[in-house]
Amino acid sequence: MKLPLLGTLIAGGLATLDATPVAQTLASQPLVTATLLGALWGDWSTAMAVGTVLQIMAASTLPIGARTPEDYAIGGVVGAGVALTIASQAPYEQVRQAASLVGVLAGFVAATAGVPLLRAQRRWNEGLARWCEAELRAGREGALSQVHVAAIALAFAIGLAHCGVWLGIGGLLAPHVARESLRLAGAWHLLQPLWLGFGFAQLLHAFVQRRIERAGVFAAALVGAWLVIVAGGP
Repeated sequence: MKLPLLGTLIAGGLATLDATPVAQTLASQPLVTATLLGALWGDWSTAMAVGTVLQIMAASTLPIGARTPEDYAIGGVVGAGVALTIASQAPYEQVRQAASLVGVLAGFVAATAGVPLLRAQRRWNEGLARWCEAELRAGREGALSQVHVAAIALAFAIGLAHCGVWLGIGGLLAPHVARESLRLAGAWHLLQPLWLGFGFAQLLHAFVQRRIERAGVFAAALVGAWLVIVAGGP
């Protein structure tokens, strides 16, 4: 297995860990994971183009009431990973732009598909918690560390497997994307202003509500978009 593919799979597992039982930092945000994957694959502009759009969408997703929000931690890795997988097989500018569009769409679908996985993971964790309580009542104190390890291993495996499925789909789609690259690249150019306009609206909303952290994420996303779209990236 190629190192970039292996690194992307590991990133999927780590992003799922960061978003659920471990750490819960900003490291699992699409803009962060896309930057790391861009460096790993040697294609920063494609990764950032996808990560910017997915970051804008992720920051606008709120867990309202009992609603489970879309899993943009894995969606960000999947989107950038799929785009980079396709672009690496035909490294032409129009193919990279077409791959960016397909990567964004894959990230959307993966984030949405991650909702039932998150719910299932919560049920499995609840089962582990009940087992741990029973073991502790029986005087087996080692059950606490065992259940922690099991929850971490479960989250990592889910993220790795989910990412692996989408990378496989990306590899299968690569020839079709290359054939339709002109049309897909045109659609990518048409959609960019809509995504950036939505991000700008979210940035203003975050400042009005004095959510400085969220506003900073949006600002970074928009700066990255400007570099990729206007300046063409490094």
